[in-house]
Amino acid sequence: MSEAERVPELLAHVVTRAVEPRVTQIEHVLHQLIERGAVRADIDTRTIATMVFGAFPRGGAAAARASLPEQLTTTLWPALTTRP
Repeated sequence: MSEAERVPELLAHVVTRAVEPRVTQIEHVLHQLIERGAVRADIDTRTIATMVFGAFPRGGAAAARASLPEQLTTTLWPALTTRP
């Protein structure tokens, strides 16, 4: 990613091959949750999926990465759920 400015094709390749498929998977799960009535229908699934995926490639200690799913759920779920 550090070479993105010098070689923009590399960034495009990473986005096409790594980022997009994973963001699309998360977005698909969100749509399933909407259909089940577990998640509000008015959410921006693309933005949320991008936020969730974007958090995972970050660096840091293994312990910090291990707690990331719980942190994301705790932070995002109250804003998404249809249940109080």
